[in-house]
Amino acid sequence: MTPAPCRSRHGGEETLRHSGKRALAAMAAPTGIAGVLCNAGFEAPRADQASVLVFEARTMTAHMAEATHLLDRRELTRAARFRFRRDRDTYTLAHAAWRVALGRCLDIDPREVPLATTADGQPRLAGTALSTSLSHSGDLVALTVCPAATVGVDIEQWPPRIDLEALMPMFCTREECAELARLDAARKARALLELWTRKEALLKAFGVGLLTDPATVPAPSTHPLMPPASALHYPPCHTRNLRSGEHWIAALAAPSAVCDIRLHLLSQPR
Repeated sequence: MTPAPCRSRHGGEETLRHSGKRALAAMAAPTGIAGVLCNAGFEAPRADQASVLVFEARTMTAHMAEATHLLDRRELTRAARFRFRRDRDTYTLAHAAWRVALGRCLDIDPREVPLATTADGQPRLAGTALSTSLSHSGDLVALTVCPAATVGVDIEQWPPRIDLEALMPMFCTREECAELARLDAARKARALLELWTRKEALLKAFGVGLLTDPATVPAPSTHPLMPPASALHYPPCHTRNLRSGEHWIAALAAPSAVCDIRLHLLSQPR
């Protein structure tokens, strides 16, 4: 099933010419989750772009029945393992929106998206030129699609629900600790979470996650970083924070050729 094109914002019917004759045709507007993504302006990225989608799962609960129908058996099994309904619903809606977004980029039915994971949990789109990543924190969801060798995204709630300062020795390099120590308390708290998201996104892009000690991997936003020794088959990646919301901070990591990040909000997350 080919995803329906988005209706022009100006609405109305468009005049089409075919074999010298005029015909009136109305472009079919997508509905359901596809319609929500369309209204947010989400579209397939160009060669130098990464398309990023951010939303609150609870704003999508009206589409729960459709979302459940879009997941494959593996995803449904994993969703059923969540103890709390809120976590189960967030997972279901996140993966459904992910499939719809990927389906639009690949021009295929969301249920036919070749979404798989490697042994270490890295998402893969076999047989395509796209890379993708998904993150959620509480009710917040971020996903990205990128025509590059790899990509990573991370989103976290602000203010954080954990004491990041107490965790600094576990995820900050010595240089990062020294830089953060020079900041006042308010700036330090935000800079810590920005660093956390940049580092999480970078480790995802390198396909290592927390299998690599994050305190050994710097994550400045100023220049591309080489992958760790265990992931030298990945290209250098640039990690940077996205334009954040009032109650969330996010970051994306991708090869330096990706220089244009398109952020789409289904609704303004709090």
